[in-house]
Amino acid sequence: MGGRDELVSGLVEEMPRYISAAVRFQVAVAHQLDMPVSDVHGLAALLETGPVGVRRLADLMGMTTSAVTRLVDRLERDGYVRREPDPADRRRILVHIVPERIARVARFYEPLNLRWQRQIGQYSDAELRFLLGFLRRGREDAQAETVNLRAGGRQHGTRGRRVGHPPAGGRPLENDGGTP
Repeated sequence: MGGRDELVSGLVEEMPRYISAAVRFQVAVAHQLDMPVSDVHGLAALLETGPVGVRRLADLMGMTTSAVTRLVDRLERDGYVRREPDPADRRRILVHIVPERIARVARFYEPLNLRWQRQIGQYSDAELRFLLGFLRRGREDAQAETVNLRAGGRQHGTRGRRVGHPPAGGRPLENDGGTP
């Protein structure tokens, strides 16, 4: 690789490719497990956070509570999670991972983890500190942009279009009786 501009350009090009490859990997894992990819993401969210209620899980995943309730129902039926009363507030129910069952999911990640371990072994402590900071900041940026997208609503497509706002290149939509 050449100068700084070329390095920056390479990084900017490679980041979305890396993210896309990770998403495709998750889809392949879901296919191997014969479960919806949203269920794999739900398990990942629970592994990140520990036990949470359905509402919190829905917030983390950007889904409705009813959709996440159905997701948790499927995961509970298949033995991946269990619902238990919150020890701090027994009126609340928390969703817990079943560790023994998660081993079935973890085996699909082992080859990739081994590859990462081999790569990590080649870096100095300073390089590892840089990579860790870069990944953490990248995760924080992605989380912040996710919040921004959710707060702004859907901007494109036919679903979620605000009444009175025209589709791209089209006529204004009918008003629902309110002011335009």
